[in-house]
This record gives sequence, C-alpha cells and structure tokens, in this order.
Amino acid sequence: MTEHPIESTVPAEVRDFVAHVREQLADLDAEEQQELTAGLEADLADLVGERGTGALVDPVAYARELRTAAGHDPVMRDRPAGRSVRNAAREAIDATHQSWNRLLDSMPGDLRGFLVALQPTWWVLRAGTAWLVIQDIRGPYIVFDWTWVALLVVCVIVSVQLGRRVWGFDRLLGASVLARLLLVALNVFAVTMVPGAVDRLAWHVAEAQAYQFASSVPGTGADRGASVVFSGPTT
Repeated sequence: MTEHPIESTVPAEVRDFVAHVREQLADLDAEEQQELTAGLEADLADLVGERGTGALVDPVAYARELRTAAGHDPVMRDRPAGRSVRNAAREAIDATHQSWNRLLDSMPGDLRGFLVALQPTWWVLRAGTAWLVIQDIRGPYIVFDWTWVALLVVCVIVSVQLGRRVWGFDRLLGASVLARLLLVALNVFAVTMVPGAVDRLAWHVAEAQAYQFASSVPGTGADRGASVVFSGPTT
C-alpha cells in the first residue's frame, strides 16, 4: 500500500493528466522529473476548479513545453536499457495506485474520501505499532519510562511527517523507486503486526490491573504469598 498525501480535492482528470505528463519525462533523471512536476497537481486542480476540465490541454504538448523550457529535446528520447527495471517498477506502482483510486471512486458513499480522512489515524497507529515491535525486541514486557515515552513521541512525529510528505520525504519518494518499495513493504509489515501489537498492549493493561488489584486487597501481597489468578485456586 503506497502512501500518498491527502488528495481528495484533486480531480481524477488532473491526476491522469499529470501521470501522462510524467510519462513523457521518463528519460530524464528522477530528480529533474520531480522538479518539473512539483506542485503541478495542485496548480491544475485550482485551474480546473475555476474553469472546468476543459482547461486541461494535451498532456503530450504540455510535456513538450516543459522539456523545451528546461533545455531538453521536446520529444522524449529512448529510455536507457539500464533504467528499464526502475521505470517499470515506478510505472507499476503508479498504475496500481491509480487503479486503487478508480476502484474506490466507483464505490458509493465516497469511500476514498473516508479513507483519506482516516490517514492521520493510520500514521499514529503505525508509529505505535513500530514502538511496540521495538519493545518486543528489547524484552518480554512493556516499559513506560521517560526514555521509551520519548521514543514513542519520536516514532509518532516521524510517521506523521512521512505521511504528510515533508522533511524531504516527498522528493525522496518521487526520485527513488527503492524508497517507494521500501515504504510499501514497511506499511504491509505494520499492517500485519497491528493485531499482535494490540494483543500485547491488552495483556500489559490486564497485568497492570491485576497487580493493582492484588496490592489493594487486604491480607494479600508478598508477605502472605498470595496471588491473583485467572481461573482456579493456587496451590
């Protein structure tokens, strides 16, 4: 699941237009492609909002103007063979994302808008899951001291900023196919780890409550050798 910034206000026609423009820039370096198309979706979305989709010109002609203005040949050169795998991976990721958006758009009730609104919740949940996985690596129980609370805060900040595509993450993900694939892998891993993380946290809460209950019952505790059990008497 490739993560994308919130884009509910960007019409599908604009996203398709930008995708076609980028196809005509595929022979350029990834960094230069990103520079030429940075902010293009937002600008075109504003234009379409004012004038309608008829304001969109031919994407091939638009790409030629971008190439000429940047000092390149107006027509895309043949793609170097050494970049074919990277380009194929980028195109596959973009095509999958567009297909996913079209699928959501075809469903009633603005499902894509609903999922987009939930993105910040996922960013925080992803951070908490990563924090609990690190706790699992450290030891068999959860620690809530200042160091671990600070680490949780750092995880949340990094996850949210990654989701918002700031701190240079937008440029990195736009220029590097490996970074995008790594983000997909990390998101899939986080999804698979969520049930275990929730179960681990639930056990921690139950253990803490049991300990507090045992400490509050008169005549129990370490001096009496008593304990709280889930089912059945102790021997």
